[in-house]
Amino acid sequence: MTALIRKQINKAIDGKPYPSLENWSPPTTQEKFHRFLGHTYAGRTFANAAVDAFKCSMRKSNPEYERGLMGYGQHYGVYLGVSETEIFFEQFLVPSVLKQDPRYFRNPRLPFFKRAAYSLSRVFITRADDGRETFNASRILGGAASQSLADLYVPGQRQGMSPVLNRVAFDLVRDAGFNLMHEFWPDLRRKFLHR
Repeated sequence: MTALIRKQINKAIDGKPYPSLENWSPPTTQEKFHRFLGHTYAGRTFANAAVDAFKCSMRKSNPEYERGLMGYGQHYGVYLGVSETEIFFEQFLVPSVLKQDPRYFRNPRLPFFKRAAYSLSRVFITRADDGRETFNASRILGGAASQSLADLYVPGQRQGMSPVLNRVAFDLVRDAGFNLMHEFWPDLRRKFLHR
């Protein structure tokens, strides 16, 4: 059992290798749809749900959920559903309509601090399908649409514009952290783990 858990954690951290910026080409709508399908069972999807569930279970108790591990499991199940709708909006629907590329591309040629700033900025900046950099409306609007939809079915959650914006902001910070991890993890893994 421990080996299976370790394997899943490594899979979530390593994930599929992110391509470098010099390998960019615009994705088709069909590729965006396949990306959405692939993300529905990707390690990052489950990790996002775990982070969100942990954040919510650490808040004051909510009578809609059990306490302890059972309550965490309930939070996790709900946020896995939220994560799946987020993927649909952010990776397929909004990028297809707005003709944006929802993928993250590493930029290993930059110096360390510029590279870190680059990876953090990708939650706000992406590439349009024509190659130019543009505002990442796919991430922002897709996240807002997902969180607004979650207002309808997440039990015990504050509803309205302000809570939705707070959840979108938290998701952007979470995703920026994952961008940093994916930007630097291959280098750290090569240096320390010799893989």
